[in-house]
Amino acid sequence: MVFTGTYEHSIDAKNRLAIPAPIRAQIQRAAGAGEGDAIALFVIPGELTPEGGSLSVYTESDFEKRAEQLDSSELDADELLEYERILFSLASRVEIDKQGRIRLPETLLKRTNLPTDIVLLGVKDHLEVRSREAWMERLEQKLAQNPALLTNPRRMMRKP
Repeated sequence: MVFTGTYEHSIDAKNRLAIPAPIRAQIQRAAGAGEGDAIALFVIPGELTPEGGSLSVYTESDFEKRAEQLDSSELDADELLEYERILFSLASRVEIDKQGRIRLPETLLKRTNLPTDIVLLGVKDHLEVRSREAWMERLEQKLAQNPALLTNPRRMMRKP
């Protein structure tokens, strides 16, 4: 499953975030779920910076795949164990409610310092929740620094 797009949303007073209908439909199809069936997602910290951060949202199957991939990590055993302790202790399983929302964990919201006005970004195998203002600034900055970034996508796909 490949997630794409940018969706402007808000986090409400109860820390709920609406998942856009096209994304919900995509997740339901991939999970083989019917309308109204419970669908689980996993929310984990994304970037953590002094200015704020992001949250990453994975489908249950993609989160499980990532967990399995850790078994073949090149980190040494102690580093891997520490990484797994932190990642899995901060990860939170959430379900999409009947209104198409998920409740973002308070602890992760505090850690990332996300404002209520956010963007939900499709980033290939996961979704990212970011500050709307910070994302727009970052996007403009990256495109200004490298105007040719998007002109030749095949260059980005070549293996070294």
